[in-house]
Amino acid sequence: MKKNLALLLIATGILGGCEQFNQEASVQSSQSAETSSSSVSLTPEEEQKLTEEAEHQAMLDALPDVSTDDWNLELVNNWTTIDESIERPLSALPNGLLVDQRIIEDYTAMTEAGKEAGHEIIAVSTYRSVELQTTNYNNSIQKYVDEGYSKEEAVKLTEDYIAIPGGSEHHTGLAIDVMDTEWLNSGKGLIAEFDTQESQQWLVEHAADYGFVLRFPKGKEEETGIEYESWHFRYVGKENAAYMKNYDLSLEEYIVLLDEAGK
Repeated sequence: MKKNLALLLIATGILGGCEQFNQEASVQSSQSAETSSSSVSLTPEEEQKLTEEAEHQAMLDALPDVSTDDWNLELVNNWTTIDESIERPLSALPNGLLVDQRIIEDYTAMTEAGKEAGHEIIAVSTYRSVELQTTNYNNSIQKYVDEGYSKEEAVKLTEDYIAIPGGSEHHTGLAIDVMDTEWLNSGKGLIAEFDTQESQQWLVEHAADYGFVLRFPKGKEEETGIEYESWHFRYVGKENAAYMKNYDLSLEEYIVLLDEAGK
C-alpha cells in the first residue's frame, strides 16, 4: 500500500511538472511571437518605400519587348540632338507635308477614325530640317528682343516652346503638329487652348490606338524641357504608346525605364 502511494505521489509530481513546463513553454512561445512580430513591424515610410519598389518592379515586368534602338523610339530633345547621319525615309502627306513614310498608314487611320467621330483633323507642321529650325529659333529670339526683352530673356522664352536647332524631334519626321479645320479657320493657331476642342480631346483619348502620344503634356515640363503643347503628337508605335499612356510617362521617362531594364 505504501509502495503504491509513493508511486502515485511520484507520478503526480511528474505530471504536475509537465503541466508547469507546458505552461511556461506556452508563455515563452507567446513572448517570442510578440518579439518577432515587433521586430518586423515597419514604419509608414518603410511600408511606402516597399510599395513604391513593388510598383516600380511591376512597371519593369510589364515593359513590352522593344529596344531603345528602335526607329520609332528615337529620342531628340534639347539635350540629345539629332543624328544627321541617319537616312530618313520621308514621304508626303496628301497636303504635301513630309513625314517618315513608316507612320503614314497609322496616321491616316487615326485621322479617318477622327473624321468618323466628327473631327476634321489636319497636319499643319511635320518634318523640319535643322536649317529651318535654325531660322525659326533665331526669328523667335529676335521677335522677343524687338518687344523689349533682353537677349537672355528672349532665349528663355523661345526655348520654352521652340527646341534648339538639332534638338527638335520634327527633324525625325515622327512628330506632327495638328489642328482641326474649325480651329484652323478661326485663325487661333498652335496655342495651348487648342485643348478646348473636342478634336484634341479625342486625340488624347485615342491617339495611342494608332501609335501616337501627346509629346509635351502638362506636368512633364521638367522631363521634356518644353512647355505644354496641346497640338504636338509623336509617333512611337502602338505597344509603346499604350504603355506610355497607361503609366502616364513622357518619352524621356520611358527611355530611362527601358534603359534600366536593359532594353
